[in-house]
Amino acid sequence: MWTETLWTTFGGRCVLSTALFVTGLLAWWRWPRTWTPRAQWALLLGLAITARALVWPLPVSDDVNRYIWEGRLVRLGLSPYTAPADAPQFAAFHDAEWAAMNHKDKLTVYPPLAELVFAALGNSPWMHKLAFTLAELAVLPFLAALGGPSRFRWLVLYAVNPVPVLSFAGEAHFDSLMVLASVAAVWAWERGRFAWAWALLGIAVQMKIVAVFLAWPFWAQGNARSRCGIVAFGAVMILPVLPFATTLPNLIRGITSFAGDTSGNGFLHWLLELLFRGKVVPGILLACLFIALVFVIGRKVRPMSRAAMLIFGAFVLCAPTVTFWYPTWGLPFATLHPCIPFWVLSALDVLYFAAWQKHELTGNWEHPWWAYWALWTPVFLTLAVWLRRYSLSGIHSDSSGPRRVAPPQQ
Repeated sequence: MWTETLWTTFGGRCVLSTALFVTGLLAWWRWPRTWTPRAQWALLLGLAITARALVWPLPVSDDVNRYIWEGRLVRLGLSPYTAPADAPQFAAFHDAEWAAMNHKDKLTVYPPLAELVFAALGNSPWMHKLAFTLAELAVLPFLAALGGPSRFRWLVLYAVNPVPVLSFAGEAHFDSLMVLASVAAVWAWERGRFAWAWALLGIAVQMKIVAVFLAWPFWAQGNARSRCGIVAFGAVMILPVLPFATTLPNLIRGITSFAGDTSGNGFLHWLLELLFRGKVVPGILLACLFIALVFVIGRKVRPMSRAAMLIFGAFVLCAPTVTFWYPTWGLPFATLHPCIPFWVLSALDVLYFAAWQKHELTGNWEHPWWAYWALWTPVFLTLAVWLRRYSLSGIHSDSSGPRRVAPPQQ
């Protein structure tokens, strides 16, 4: 079956990804800007749905096995944070999903609200795929509301972009839930609805911990009135934790273990590993660099949508592990502030799957050296050009950027 070829081979995935990206570029180039907003919206949505229907038959990622298995534990009143999946206390739950799960020896890294969502979605992989695809499509109205006069033209680059299309409608990764909540939080912030912004940010963090770094610009760019919204953030963070309170420390252990023990496709980390012959020093150096970038971005960069784009982008550049779907975290915001490095990354991100080819040849799951250079060299070159044009402390609104609202008065 042709979908199996596209799923299981590196070459097939390259063809599919390139076709989607080129389609987006052509649509961007020939976009009917004279059409009414309603007609442009209908065309955008039609292209987005068509692209996702194209990849819908693809099998889901093996990560979905963990979603289903841990969700089943939650429905049974058990905590997935108790121990790794291969621990003796879970022996009675060795089923088909358990057998197909990856990293059974690792503690889970999914936050409590994500676990509750997995439990609600049941045992069907296709129900997970449907939910995550719909969540990702729901990002489009928020981006359209934030965008300026050229918003639909730039949104089409996201609507048919191979990275979100394959990550969510193809592989059914749950990150779309965090992306939706993050974009909605930024939308609420830029509309002056600060309590809602903080609550939605709490939901984003409860879906994927990485969203917590957006809390700093929310705080740094606020005032006494907007900072009161942190109460809503705290409530959203605490309530889903209650069913798992006694075992929650293992979530922190799982996250720190994943960050410290795994690496792959993180270019800067890979280079530093070669230099220092180990993972510890590179991890410390890049963590310090990332925290410094978050601090500066949070204080200096406005509007909030641009700050969010840069923070997620900085994470992708500094992380030891960069999966195919990580760029989806910041890519929506790149439609509001056209950022060439993000679009270059999304075009070349398919090279992540060169690890499949390496696995077939050697039996080792790792990214070949040439894939690092082919993927990341154009990204860093375009990043250098982009940063030369836009300094972190003096970026002005793009013509397609968000509609401004008055910032909080200090």
